[in-house]
Amino acid sequence: MKKAVVNGVEIPDGAVQFEFDRLVKFYATHGMTPEEVKASAEKLRDKALEQAIGARLLLDEATRLDIRVDAAAVDAEMDKIAAQLGGVKALDAALDAQKIDRAAFRKELEKGAKVNALVEKACSGAEEPPEDDVAAFYAAHREEYAKAGQTLVDAHDSIKDLLRHEARGRAMAIYVEELREKAKIEYR
Repeated sequence: MKKAVVNGVEIPDGAVQFEFDRLVKFYATHGMTPEEVKASAEKLRDKALEQAIGARLLLDEATRLDIRVDAAAVDAEMDKIAAQLGGVKALDAALDAQKIDRAAFRKELEKGAKVNALVEKACSGAEEPPEDDVAAFYAAHREEYAKAGQTLVDAHDSIKDLLRHEARGRAMAIYVEELREKAKIEYR
């Protein structure tokens, strides 16, 4: 399996596997069959490695910029995860199963919050999709919406969210590419 070192730090196999699993789940929920996923596994692994490199670059940049996060927000995120798992005891059991203590988990949540703050900053210039683009998207997919019984009014907010997400994705791609140009990335 191909490996990468970013600014002297090797991308862990677990980070690549995490990104790979996310990609498989994404493509499976968007119509890719298990056979197609299996046939595309090598390309998905390469894409997962590139996404893990991007995540590392964002984390390095958030650290370099010394982005601060509110401790209460990190605590709230931990509480939210505990509630999703069924309470604090369930969270502790899940952390024990993964051989992670609560302090280490909190640090990971804090890193994630720092990266999220950086992503928000990087995407702040992404423009809101104009109404003409929403209408054009609906028109281009009118048949699909009609089958679902949705008018433009019904689909408006979800289309606007999709177009907003795409604009943010383009802004992030540009930002990560700028970080890549400044970074030392080695493949092995």
